[in-house]
Amino acid sequence: QPEISQGTLQTIFEYQSMLAELTRLPVVSASHYDGATATAEAALMAIRATGRSRVLASRAIHRHYLETTATYFAGGGFNLAELPTLADGTTDLAALERALAEGDPVAGVLLGQPNAFGILEPMADAGRLAHAAGALFVAVVEPVSLAVLASPGDVGADIAAGEGQPLGIPMQYGGPYLGVLATTEALIRQIP
Repeated sequence: QPEISQGTLQTIFEYQSMLAELTRLPVVSASHYDGATATAEAALMAIRATGRSRVLASRAIHRHYLETTATYFAGGGFNLAELPTLADGTTDLAALERALAEGDPVAGVLLGQPNAFGILEPMADAGRLAHAAGALFVAVVEPVSLAVLASPGDVGADIAAGEGQPLGIPMQYGGPYLGVLATTEALIRQIP
């Protein structure tokens, strides 16, 4: 029915418009399977965009997201290295700086906001370090928190990924999951 198709298009447009406003990133995908797959796809976007094969991710990102990303990387010969956390639960930016300077060039740096411990990360500082090394910065976010926290676009993120279920999706057909993925116009052709 044309009315159903039009309603679906309108719903997708409203979803993308809302997420673009929350993330302050102008390009929003019409969704992925869940937050973990959206995060893995964001890491692959960084690899495609930079032509590099190494990604650094904070150990404070949800474990399922890191495991899913590692699974995505296993067949492609890509390298996912975890960054340690400090005693306060935030990502060790000194370790990030060392990792960016040593070894193969880095495609992307992933940090969660808030992280898996519920702690706020120094996102702008991590983004500056990533960009100084020629890497992309990926913010793994909880979308509802963006109503009060600085948005990924405001802290210099090139890509935002996360789980959209907190937006109020009810349980249905195997799960309430929705992968959020937003990016800059420069990376529009890298969206899966």
